[in-house]
Amino acid sequence: MRSDTLHGQLLCAAAELDGQDAVTELITAFESDKPPFICSSALPEGMLPMPCLPPLPRDEFRARFCKQDGPFCGDRVRALNFYKAFRKLAYVPIGVWSELRSGLDQASLFKRWVQDWRNDCNAFHPKQASAEAVWQTAHVESHNSIDRATGGVLQDGGLFLSESTFFGSDARLDLYVRAETPEAFERLLGHVAATGFGRDTSTGKGWFTFERDDTFDPSRLKGLGTHRMTLSVLSAMDMSEAKGWYRVFAKSGRVWGALGEGNPFKKTFLAMAEGSVFESLPDRGYVLRGLHPNPKVVQVTWPVTIAFTLATQEAAA
Repeated sequence: MRSDTLHGQLLCAAAELDGQDAVTELITAFESDKPPFICSSALPEGMLPMPCLPPLPRDEFRARFCKQDGPFCGDRVRALNFYKAFRKLAYVPIGVWSELRSGLDQASLFKRWVQDWRNDCNAFHPKQASAEAVWQTAHVESHNSIDRATGGVLQDGGLFLSESTFFGSDARLDLYVRAETPEAFERLLGHVAATGFGRDTSTGKGWFTFERDDTFDPSRLKGLGTHRMTLSVLSAMDMSEAKGWYRVFAKSGRVWGALGEGNPFKKTFLAMAEGSVFESLPDRGYVLRGLHPNPKVVQVTWPVTIAFTLATQEAAA
């Protein structure tokens, strides 16, 4: 459940519940400085994306982790193997983030992971309800795209492959939302939950339930810092003001079926993945237009971001 897809489906829910005028009002609000709501991508319970931080210089790595009295007793090969495994991690526990956010860098995160790994090799992985439970699994599926005008397979892009993710029945995800009116947002999200998220809902995919976490303490994620990390898929009409370290991927969205478009595909755009880190970001432009011949079609990419202080910046200050 990625944020930009969820934003789009919430707009579709508004159209189904309240009509096209309601969607137009929401899009106008998104194009202002005060969006009605912004969502993170759904994350494993208690976890945040692993931040995309500046790489650890080799000399610093040797000095900190390859010394005889270091955590690997001078074994450089073992130290590098651990660092390689660390670089593949997708998530960081929110508690670790809270403890390190005032001076965060690759070295401090790696050191903390090594310490926690000694007690629990799955310390930075999503928690399972039991040892037998499967948190998620993925496989590649083949698809046909049907031309809505002719009923046949589209000539361009009609055959394609995509990776599907299936979650265990006991999997729990966290969704972070900033909303002017939480009740109005939950009404739209409830409609998405009742009708299914994403594609192939008619076959039972994308169904979920949700509840507001009244025990959540937002102060753990609030605060100031030198940089911000996004919990959402991020893109904008003009990314020239973006400065930082980020993971880039190409995103090809699809049009809501109720619009009746013959070609359901939007143009591909460049996006930054969850966990990307920025020193500066655009002030606006998070509603992408021009992705489809129908000018009504948009992609909402407003991000939920959280602040932290990069350790090198703190030292320089």
